[in-house]
Amino acid sequence: MTNGLLFLWFAWMLWIIVTFFMKKGTKRTYFACIILLLINCSNTTLKIGDYHVLLSFIVLLAGLLFFHSVAQSFYLLFSSFTICLGYTAILFWEQITPIWMFLPRVILIPLTLTIIITILTKQFEKRLAIGLIGITCGEIYHSFILTSYTIQEVIGDKAFFDMILTFIMLQTILEILHKGKLAIYTFSQNIGQPLQPVKNKTRKTMNG
Repeated sequence: MTNGLLFLWFAWMLWIIVTFFMKKGTKRTYFACIILLLINCSNTTLKIGDYHVLLSFIVLLAGLLFFHSVAQSFYLLFSSFTICLGYTAILFWEQITPIWMFLPRVILIPLTLTIIITILTKQFEKRLAIGLIGITCGEIYHSFILTSYTIQEVIGDKAFFDMILTFIMLQTILEILHKGKLAIYTFSQNIGQPLQPVKNKTRKTMNG
């Protein structure tokens, strides 16, 4: 599949979810604007010193300021650092021994990181924060190492955004399933509750 195609599909799907299904407020506006900027800047590459950076990657870095609260928690920072190292290790593993990549990168990396992050924390926003910060820092770290060996790669290329958006979609689907499960449980509890007072009233009438 052409690099960047999954990114565009998932980005527009996320924009629809954010715009029409999130509660109206600053958070919804912020996420919707960031997604549109990511799409619009996905074909522009900047040269910064010895590095080539996709403009969307810089937008993503700016967008991650929303998760500034992660810096206040040592556990979340450590988790993000773990994901950073894990992401970088998988990229080098793919480049050194690609035969061991039993799934495409765009599926294997987001799926692996989703499983790890779901174990680390249960809150949706914290999972997103750990994943996005860890993967983004891992991309930068990976590029720095390659540049030290005079190997040039675009930081945050379209293949990277395919992985990022796949990761976000996996997390979103998990959250929707979780909320759906809670809604069904709450609904089933509410159906059973009104029956109890009726039984008590009937029993009281019979005793009276």
